[in-house]
Amino acid sequence: MNKRVLRIFSTLILLAVLLSACAKNTYSAPHPPLAIGWSLYPGWYPLVIAEKQGLFEKHGVEVELVFYKTYKETTPPLASGLVDGAAIVLGDALFDDIAEDIKITLITDNSHGADQLIASPSVNLNAAGLQGKRIGVVTGTFGGLLAREMLASYGIKASDVKFVEVQPEKIPGALPDYIDIGHTFEPFASEARAKGNKVIFDSSEVPGLIVDVIAFRKTVLKERPEDVRNFINAWFDAVAYWQANPAQGNQIIADATGQDVKGISAEGIKFFDREANLAAFQPGTDRNSVLYTAQIDMDYLINLGLVTHPTDINAILDPSYLR
Repeated sequence: MNKRVLRIFSTLILLAVLLSACAKNTYSAPHPPLAIGWSLYPGWYPLVIAEKQGLFEKHGVEVELVFYKTYKETTPPLASGLVDGAAIVLGDALFDDIAEDIKITLITDNSHGADQLIASPSVNLNAAGLQGKRIGVVTGTFGGLLAREMLASYGIKASDVKFVEVQPEKIPGALPDYIDIGHTFEPFASEARAKGNKVIFDSSEVPGLIVDVIAFRKTVLKERPEDVRNFINAWFDAVAYWQANPAQGNQIIADATGQDVKGISAEGIKFFDREANLAAFQPGTDRNSVLYTAQIDMDYLINLGLVTHPTDINAILDPSYLR
């Protein structure tokens, strides 16, 4: 009887050890790389530096950068879960099809001149000259908001012009035959200006209006919080590297994106370090607060009828991964 009990007891111990080993192996199984969507825009070029300089590895996180040829292609994969996070503009996080599933964890930068409204040479920069003009923007995005700010500065209503659906990347080819004015950013702004077109308004005239961010899916934040924190740490290192080594940083970016190094610059970009991030996530009464700016974006989208279920802005902003 004692031998039988001993055999049963030994078997139970062996089973416990095996189950423990299986549980341990399941728990320690490595995650796939964080898939981060991005597109060409100078404020997001530190992603490339972080990758090429091994800064993600330095901070213990694997990252796969998923490049999209146009900014418009970035948000659908984030909404559907094809990527874990993405570099997007604040207002685009508020749409019904994405707001419930993501959180903004990092402010990368404010556009402070990087976003531009470029016009054909024939456009006269006054109220009369702007009347009836064709303005190329993507409806409901930061480009349309910037255009409305420009029109308001001349006392012109949105109904006094014709908005035409044109992506920022297509503006150089659309001027002047298809549109008279268009919203774009680098490297496409330089291409448009090289054809003789002119900048008539830029985001430096409305500081803090266009906020660029990194948003992650909520499931990723729940399952991989340390990976997200490490990603953010690598981001700050990459920004610091570019600022301290502009020539080297420009070359890294040019090599990775296939651009002429002469066209690479952080001009018009106001990067946010950790301290500036934490300050911007606080409530405020002007565009220094991302909550305040997000409400501007929300009101804009509601007025256009593009948001039917306004999201709780406080719920979509999460600075806890910065700490």
